[in-house]
Amino acid sequence: MPRKYKSDPRSKEHRPIDRKKVNLAVQAVKNGMTIRKAEEKFGVSKSALHRYLKQFRDNEGKHIDFKSKGGQTLLPSDFEKDIVECLQTCAGWGYPLSAFDLRCFVKYYLDREGKTIAKFKNNMPGYEWALRFLTRHKTGLSQRLCQNIKRSRAEVSPPVINKFFDELEATADGIPSHLIINYDETALSDDPGRRKLIFKRGCKYPERVMNQSKASVSVMFAVTSSGKMLSPYVIYKSTYLYDLWSEGGPPGTFYNRSKSGWMDGNCFLDWFKRVIIPYCRRFEGKKLLIGDNLSSHLSPTVVRLCEENEILFVFLPPNSTHLTQPLDVSLFRPLKMSWRKVLEETKAKAQGKHKPFDKKYFPSLLKKTMNLMERELEHNIQAGFAKAGIFPLNRKRVLDKLPSGHNEDEQKEQTVDSSLTEFLKTMRYGTSDEEVTRGRKKRLNVPAGRSVTVADLEGSDTSDSESEHVMSEHDELVLNRHTSSECEIPNGKEGEKDPTDGDWVKVRFAYDRGIKIFIGRIVKKFETDEHWYIGTFLRQSTKCSNIFVFPNVPDESYFSNNDILAVLNEPTVRRGRYSFTPNPLST
Repeated sequence: MPRKYKSDPRSKEHRPIDRKKVNLAVQAVKNGMTIRKAEEKFGVSKSALHRYLKQFRDNEGKHIDFKSKGGQTLLPSDFEKDIVECLQTCAGWGYPLSAFDLRCFVKYYLDREGKTIAKFKNNMPGYEWALRFLTRHKTGLSQRLCQNIKRSRAEVSPPVINKFFDELEATADGIPSHLIINYDETALSDDPGRRKLIFKRGCKYPERVMNQSKASVSVMFAVTSSGKMLSPYVIYKSTYLYDLWSEGGPPGTFYNRSKSGWMDGNCFLDWFKRVIIPYCRRFEGKKLLIGDNLSSHLSPTVVRLCEENEILFVFLPPNSTHLTQPLDVSLFRPLKMSWRKVLEETKAKAQGKHKPFDKKYFPSLLKKTMNLMERELEHNIQAGFAKAGIFPLNRKRVLDKLPSGHNEDEQKEQTVDSSLTEFLKTMRYGTSDEEVTRGRKKRLNVPAGRSVTVADLEGSDTSDSESEHVMSEHDELVLNRHTSSECEIPNGKEGEKDPTDGDWVKVRFAYDRGIKIFIGRIVKKFETDEHWYIGTFLRQSTKCSNIFVFPNVPDESYFSNNDILAVLNEPTVRRGRYSFTPNPLST
């Protein structure tokens, strides 16, 4: 049988059945209208109307069976309906089936029931049958390209989302839309992507000549729920930053660099001071900053600045940014599409004369991309906040994206076998007694949706993670490692046990790999149960072991009184270089 049947043009054409008109005509005849008048008024032929009236009477007025064209199906209609519901249920839980899986499922059912269909070879439906099955049920089923998500993202359940929105509702109460800020980082790559073009029929290897590489540039975006985008923050993968890399970009854009090309602790602190703080200081009252829970996006300095400027710093639930991150939901996709269009046009015009993705061309390409999506920018931002349920606050927008059947009321409404639902639920979330192994413990024990305070930092074990953050950007400056026994004897001012603001101290930071020593100056002292300080730290020169300098971006960190090994004498300062006598890092 051909895949798409074409009727003989000489044969009689039958009009498609309008079920709404048929039901109206049947009800009109039932209420006393003649069949001829019903035919003229509703456009339903007398013969068809007689047939539907007979069905209506035989079924005692419950329903009319509208049969589809093409003759009788090989499988019972009730079984096909069950198959449709099973396919929809599997897809809803994140385990969709292919056309081949559908054929195997039908064969398994027929073999189990002991039925044999002569038109199926070994009771296995053919590919044509699967296509016709999907065509018959096109109102409830369709074949779509899907994207893969990790198991950790699939484990996000309604209780997690409800807990997040419970906390967010209390935190965001009374904050206007222009003070609710969401930030996220994305990479703009050098690959314009694949595209449908015109080739000779039968061409096996369609190709086009266009230079590309695996290079990319990371950009931090911040938007408000009112539809405003703050200044972009570009991060290059480089050790140094050059003037040509910051010319011709969007107005107000900031530029920085890091070893990895991604946002690290120092870059995030600089972005926070230059983008978020100036915007928030223009308004009075509380502000809300929403982002993902990455270790590089949080430091004691950032939290202290948030408290000073009335900014509530809240986290999204782990592994849920595809549902709750407004930038991921609605903005980054049109951004990437506009970027690829601009990149493709630029590469086509270049014709090998230069590399369009050279860092000195990136600002101009970013400006063209932002201009291209300027018309729909505000609408996309507002739609992202609405779809993520953050503004206006509506948790149902997120819960509707999760599989149904989590509570007993929903399961009672389902006609699919409960064993299938339980199996899919186990596949997606695992069992309750299953031991979940994690690579590393969480940085902070703060519920998603609740703002972070300095008290949370002091009450949690952040010494390891914070120390790692301090050193991650300065791996090339290796300081001397000391064991605990080598660090017991302090050197410095004798008799002074309680350092104050402005004192120079020798501080120990613990790692999984060992212990490292830093030299710094106390910026502020906090009076708590234990003495806590915040200090700014020097870096050791690679040329001379007794010369220390402050990094370009201030390196500030919290430490306790127990971490201080010694209080040092005032250093000698010459041209921004600090030297101590004797060398505090000498063994």
